Amino acid sequence: MKLQLRFLTAAAVMAAAVSAPCAKALVSLQDGLDHVYVDASVEFAYDSNVFANAQSGGSFSTQGSLGMEFARRAGWIGVNATASLDFARYANFRDQDYIDPKITAELTKQTGRTTGSLTMSVAREDRTDVTVNTRDTSWNYAAGIDVQYPVIERYSLTGTLDYAQTDYTDRTLFTNQNTYTGNLYLYYILDDERDLFIDGRTRYTNESNGETDVDRALSGGVSGQIYGPFNGSVQVGYQERTPSGGPDHGDFQDVTATGTTTWNINRRITVTGNLSRDFSTTALAQSIESTSAGLTFQDSLTAKASTTLSAEVGENRFLGVAGEIQPGGKRRIDEFIGTTASYFYTINEHLKFSITYTYYQGFSTLDYAVFSRDQVFFQVQSHW
Repeated sequence: MKLQLRFLTAAAVMAAAVSAPCAKALVSLQDGLDHVYVDASVEFAYDSNVFANAQSGGSFSTQGSLGMEFARRAGWIGVNATASLDFARYANFRDQDYIDPKITAELTKQTGRTTGSLTMSVAREDRTDVTVNTRDTSWNYAAGIDVQYPVIERYSLTGTLDYAQTDYTDRTLFTNQNTYTGNLYLYYILDDERDLFIDGRTRYTNESNGETDVDRALSGGVSGQIYGPFNGSVQVGYQERTPSGGPDHGDFQDVTATGTTTWNINRRITVTGNLSRDFSTTALAQSIESTSAGLTFQDSLTAKASTTLSAEVGENRFLGVAGEIQPGGKRRIDEFIGTTASYFYTINEHLKFSITYTYYQGFSTLDYAVFSRDQVFFQVQSHW
């Protein structure tokens, strides 16, 4: 695939730039215009439900990552590039051990009348997928461009085009996907503290089994100061999904929403809320409507220590014929609750320690998808 080869070539060029010999980033060149950073982490973890289903067992694991970042700020164009490796070794499920590379590159233009960015990435990902209740491995390729243009004093336009390809290593079980997404935003500066905007989105998903999905959405929202002490961005609208090439015919319609708001209670404490409702496609080419809402509480206890507490609830509603547990019968609907508690401690400017506990409980009309999951992580991070 020519497009994929272009992504790989561009990623390889950026990787060479990141890895090139470069004698407070770890290395600064060109009078401080170029910076090279190195990040590393090691993590000891326990997961009580590795495959996210009613029959899965648990395992201890050792995980970690090693990455390098290159940043250049000179002239009109800024450059950000990263290259990293993530790894995991499981005590009980050795066939799930992995080493996953990832390369990203970004070119940005933040000066002049027209601004924007060009991004691309190549990554291998091993993950536990709660929508298919097992683990999957895939190569993910992505590219995107966004352009911002101020029309007049109060109005501006932003356009984005994104491409994403998911290529699963187990093609007998999972369905590869290519997704093309276009957004057009019209912003209106209401006052010094907030903007109003309208967003029109079209998304086309092509699956390797011959099925396709077309999503169209129109929404509006506000960014900046939402209300009183709450700042962020919130939008709500209407969306429609049209599947073809498979067993489902006709359209699915519903509300779409996304948003994140933060309340800075004082210098130490912040509360952040998030909301999401959208159509998506699972690794088994099933259409679902996902809804989630959560709250995160963060307290900077001291200059070196902080803690976060978060809670989330959500629902995945499986659509169409593929969402029926039995033909013409009960439909699969998954619901979940989750909580996370973390403690972070900065030992010095190069070394940090954290401990995290996560609890997840899944409910479903499908018995196999009813499960609970406990995870504990001890992590040490270093940044240079």
